[in-house]
Amino acid sequence: MIQNIELYAIFVELSRYSSLSTAAKAMHISQPALSGKVAELERSLGVKLIFRSNRGFSLTGEGEALLDHLRRGFSQIEAGENQLREIAGLGSGLMRIGASDMTLRFFLLDHLERFRREHPLVKLAVTNAPTPQTLAALRAGMIDFCVISEPIEAADRRELELIPVREIQDIFVCSERFGSLLGHEVGFEELSAEPLVLLGQETSTRRYIDGFFAPDQLCADIELATSDLLLEFARRGIGAACIVEDFAREDLAAGRLFRIRLKRELPPRHFLLAYSKKLPLPSAAGRFVRELCRGRE
Repeated sequence: MIQNIELYAIFVELSRYSSLSTAAKAMHISQPALSGKVAELERSLGVKLIFRSNRGFSLTGEGEALLDHLRRGFSQIEAGENQLREIAGLGSGLMRIGASDMTLRFFLLDHLERFRREHPLVKLAVTNAPTPQTLAALRAGMIDFCVISEPIEAADRRELELIPVREIQDIFVCSERFGSLLGHEVGFEELSAEPLVLLGQETSTRRYIDGFFAPDQLCADIELATSDLLLEFARRGIGAACIVEDFAREDLAAGRLFRIRLKRELPPRHFLLAYSKKLPLPSAAGRFVRELCRGRE
């Protein structure tokens, strides 16, 4: 029984010696105290474990059988402790991460590359999904932490530790086909009159855009699942797209796309590193978060 664990440890140590007095001295306890511990264990188990003689003691058959099991049991405990030390030292372990396409590409990948280079034995499990699904996975305990984009619901702000890690800017872009939108500041009515290509309503980006323009409703002619597709549709002149500026930077520099200047620009928002306030981070995830935060100081 688990309540005998101390007595079991004493019995295993006792088995290394040929006399009670020698064992007691090695364990830094008195011989009567040691004899009392052995007697207590024998009473608990209902068997005799040692046979005393003038020349010392020897184990009974029951004592030999118990010792065999205890040695194997304590060996497993030691192996478990060693594995935990190895994980804590990042000689192994698993780090479960959630992120969207956007947060992976423009923030997380560089940090994961560095972490993997420094800790090559840590396994990485990356779940790639929009922010709402990623947060659901975090709440369900399927991932250790995630990097998501604002906005965040009030309930999540209460339950999660949220660390801003990067500022991002949403902009509207179009091809030269929509030249009427360029060269001046565009209002909501003029913008909404054109065909618009937006991310789906299940994404945090779309919620952010809709919340900014509310109570007006910005209707999408086409809804897509990824920012890469938004860019492709915008390049082909199918519509004006709202996208995080980082995604469009190369196209803007090359003149394939143009930024639409709004009378009221969307304010910046942030990527957030998020993890539960209630659950401790596993060793690998905790190390990653600490190193990431330290690098931002």
